[in-house]
Amino acid sequence: MSSKRNIVVMIDLNWPLAHHFHVFAGIDRYARTNGNWEYSVNPHADQLLTGRKRGIMPDGILARATPALAKRAHAAGVPVVNVWLNSRARGVPSVLHDAEESGCMAARHLLAHGFRRFGYLGYVRDRCAHLQLAGFQATLGQSGYDCSSCWVSQHSSNDGANWLRFQARLREWISTWSTPLAVFTTNDLLARYLVDACHQLGLKVPADVALLGTFNEPMICNNPEPTLSSIDFGFERVGYRAAELLDQLIDGAKPPDKPILVAPSDLIIRQSSNIFAAEDPVVSGALRYIAENVSSTMSVDDVAKHVAVTRRTLARLFQKSLGKSIHQTITHMRLDRAKRELVETKSALKSIAERCGFRDAIHLCKVFQREEKIAPSEYRALRATLTPRTNNHQK
Repeated sequence: MSSKRNIVVMIDLNWPLAHHFHVFAGIDRYARTNGNWEYSVNPHADQLLTGRKRGIMPDGILARATPALAKRAHAAGVPVVNVWLNSRARGVPSVLHDAEESGCMAARHLLAHGFRRFGYLGYVRDRCAHLQLAGFQATLGQSGYDCSSCWVSQHSSNDGANWLRFQARLREWISTWSTPLAVFTTNDLLARYLVDACHQLGLKVPADVALLGTFNEPMICNNPEPTLSSIDFGFERVGYRAAELLDQLIDGAKPPDKPILVAPSDLIIRQSSNIFAAEDPVVSGALRYIAENVSSTMSVDDVAKHVAVTRRTLARLFQKSLGKSIHQTITHMRLDRAKRELVETKSALKSIAERCGFRDAIHLCKVFQREEKIAPSEYRALRATLTPRTNNHQK
């Protein structure tokens, strides 16, 4: 008779969303690492707890927990760990992604890129969206800023009538904007829809509107252009931590009093927010030139020449508008691109250095260590344990 624990995973893998699969991957990694599990996937695991003999019941369940599952598992004495932020199940221990921290992270990123006007687009009945907005507003508020918000239905694309209402809602909201503006969205699909709406109204992304999504869904973020910046929650860690907690509960540990929150793993910068905003037209033109030529060995003098002012004048305008030097701005843009290349490609450091405007790999390593307090190779290795990396180089 097998001594392995019988675990059921109640996650619907029919949904073509990366974060479902990443949670599952984390569960699988825990099972393989610890070696004392036999698990199966059953999106209706609550049915196993009805009219069954206790001897063949699962030892534990990892789930996007429903109230029915919570009730039946409690009656059967089977421990459950929930991994679904919008779950309405009561009294179930949870391991969840930290949505509020993602809002804080988004605000810090967009503030650092010089934006002073902000928006948030989310689903009206989504707990993740409301937590994100709370973190976003709190961090913006610390710097003296606020944001407008737009709430839409999760069923906006279900039929033609809902889609037309959704499109009209976006146009109505966009008509209230003053640019440049940065918008944070509750997921990448809404960011992609917003790109299209902006283009239809003559607004350019990111020149007029910078966009930042959530979940880092590769098919949505990388196609078509502009590619979308996105916060990666590292859902594999959610799955792994949930599996770890379930094992502890099976061993008799006391459930935690509050949900265990797993912080976002990274913010992946792509075209949609890879720009610095400025009210001053000279600084704005300089920022656009830097962003478009970040892969070259451009100098501060090259930037000043492009916007037809002296180097001294441009330096003064940068400091007044952004609170940083031109050289710092160029360096930060190059590092942002280098970090994305480290995560999304398997290119050698020499190739990444060439594509990101550094003299060579040694120069890249020196600047990366100074600014990020970690070596490029360490950064890549750390990110490789959190999210999958694609083999192709993304533009």
